[in-house]
Amino acid sequence: MSRMAEQQLYINGGYTSATSGRTFETINPATGEVLATVQAAGREDVDRAVESAQRGQKIWAA
Repeated sequence: MSRMAEQQLYINGGYTSATSGRTFETINPATGEVLATVQAAGREDVDRAVESAQRGQKIWAA
């Protein structure tokens, strides 16, 4: 299997890097192969995602 490119967070309708700039690797447990490098969401990123979801829910519910 080929390695995927670095994956970003999806917040507020767009892709973005983690505020901290930190990443982690996802590993295939059967082979030990690195599948992708993923942004490590922190508290600020989660807060942004939740705030965006709350705004979207208000629009959706209207």
